[in-house]
Amino acid sequence: VLGVLVIVASIAVAAGFRGAKVKHPPKTSLSALKAGYRTIFTNPNAYVCYSAVFIEGCCVLGLFPYIASFLFELGQTSLSIAGIVIAGFAVGGLFYTLTVSRLLPWLGVKGMMISGMTLVASQLIAVAFGPRWEVQALSLIVMGWGFYIAHGCLQVFASELSVEARATALSLHSFFFFMGQTVGPLAYGFGLQHAGKMPTLFASAVIMVVLGVVCARLLKPRAPSDARN
Repeated sequence: VLGVLVIVASIAVAAGFRGAKVKHPPKTSLSALKAGYRTIFTNPNAYVCYSAVFIEGCCVLGLFPYIASFLFELGQTSLSIAGIVIAGFAVGGLFYTLTVSRLLPWLGVKGMMISGMTLVASQLIAVAFGPRWEVQALSLIVMGWGFYIAHGCLQVFASELSVEARATALSLHSFFFFMGQTVGPLAYGFGLQHAGKMPTLFASAVIMVVLGVVCARLLKPRAPSDARN
């Protein structure tokens, strides 16, 4: 079923972009790629953005492979229930789209990063206490909401690291995020094995709060070095 969905999506994209032309086709070369990376990393925001999304991937998405085992400890052995709980995270993302226009004027970018990371941290702690699956599903909704509140801000900063190499900057953003998703289960596995569930999730929660504060302090609007005056 998943394979069929991918094929359908591919056909839809091919049909939708048929005849579309890029106004300024990019020139692909190693020298251009090198220049793009140099431009990106001359901006101090790059180091904060990429480190932050890596840590996000570790602490948030790294948790997901263990949701089913946490529920199994509570006597809930259905994998479909685990799927429903994890799906709550995506629902939180939808809730973010409905609220972001109101949150931004109210909290500002810095406030959104701090509050978003704090919401994630609070739900990591909630999951650590092992409530019923219905409660955990609600926790994942709130966690997803908080995650996208903060992550959306990081994406904006990543998109402004360079003008000419914007696609490269966003590709690096995705690279570090999914590398964090790769490392996260390993880190959680080590923590769960050697420290236990509650200390591991509490430590992850503390990291997220600190991350929100650090991002709010260090990320500032900066003109890319290749911006035209």
